[in-house]
Amino acid sequence: MQAIIAEKASQAEALAAPFRHAKKGTHIEIAPCETFPDGALLAWCSGHLFEIVPPHEMDPKLKRWHLETLPMIPQTFKYKIIPAKTSRFKAVKEIIRNPAVTEIISAGDPAREGELIVQLVVRMSGVNKPMRRLWVSSLTPRAVEQAFANLRPIEETMPLYHEAMARSYADWLIGMNASRAYTLLIQSKTKGAGRDVYAVGRVQTPTLALVVKREKEILTFVSKPFYEVVASFNMDGALYEGKWIKEKETRFYERENAEAIRDECMGKEAEAVEVKTENKPVPPPAFHSLSTLQALANKRFNFSPKKTLEVTQSLYERSYVTYPRTDSNHVNPEEAAAFPAILRKLSQLEPYKQWAAGTTRSILSDKRYVDSKKVSDHYASATR
Repeated sequence: MQAIIAEKASQAEALAAPFRHAKKGTHIEIAPCETFPDGALLAWCSGHLFEIVPPHEMDPKLKRWHLETLPMIPQTFKYKIIPAKTSRFKAVKEIIRNPAVTEIISAGDPAREGELIVQLVVRMSGVNKPMRRLWVSSLTPRAVEQAFANLRPIEETMPLYHEAMARSYADWLIGMNASRAYTLLIQSKTKGAGRDVYAVGRVQTPTLALVVKREKEILTFVSKPFYEVVASFNMDGALYEGKWIKEKETRFYERENAEAIRDECMGKEAEAVEVKTENKPVPPPAFHSLSTLQALANKRFNFSPKKTLEVTQSLYERSYVTYPRTDSNHVNPEEAAAFPAILRKLSQLEPYKQWAAGTTRSILSDKRYVDSKKVSDHYASATR
């Protein structure tokens, strides 16, 4: 029997969907079939279940903060269960350690973090059973079945595991050492600093620096009034407004100059000296990544990025849209193959009948939308 370990519950449900299965509380049982002759047990991790222990848990001498103990570079990094994830690890470990399980299928997201989440759980479970890797970014039933039929050797994706481990080590080394160093130095140089801790992180600190830099620019910005000359024109019954422009500049910083142009043009006849017409094909917009969706929702509905994510997440949990936290604007061919059926369903709904029924263009071979090489962890956000 095989044990399949997914990264999260929704992913586990999608992986079980093509097969006859039953949910058994903390895991899913897949009945014997062509893909799994002896059946399979499917469990999920609910994201990262482990974290690197803090310095004082590696060495009690490091509990007190002193500059003399920096830098802290452990010979080996130790892990501990995240307290809130204890029950989830217990459920996964029971599946992995089940005597009937002879092989483990790592089924995290197809990226370094998905690799780390599952392989670390297996490692911390203390088992040494054969492993293979399920590599699938589209969770349509057909794509899932094909992926299970073409499992990869775990050695093939092991570099991603090492890459993720190196990233987590870098986060720990920079965060723990730099936070202690800055905190101790600020406390020694600043009166009244007290026992405040100043956190420094590999990602958070440069990101915060960008926010601070932008905020300083806003605070030091000095507004300067300017003037523009706008005229109303009637050309053979066609009314429009035109703006005075010279050398691509429309602004006057001296009111008198703008008024001089106004006075010179007031009441005079206008003449169209040149008319340019041009036909340009405008392709439909690309699929949404999370950032483009948030930008559009802010512009159209004045939604904050957080509200857009919350709304999209709720739709995702109801299976109305695909996974929202994506930086991709493309989908896989397997996902695109489902679009015609979605359009047929939309054409039966009154609000969309007119638009969906008139859609004849296929994008299945259009690399502007369908390109598996440009899909990383997750494909673009789309309706189901």
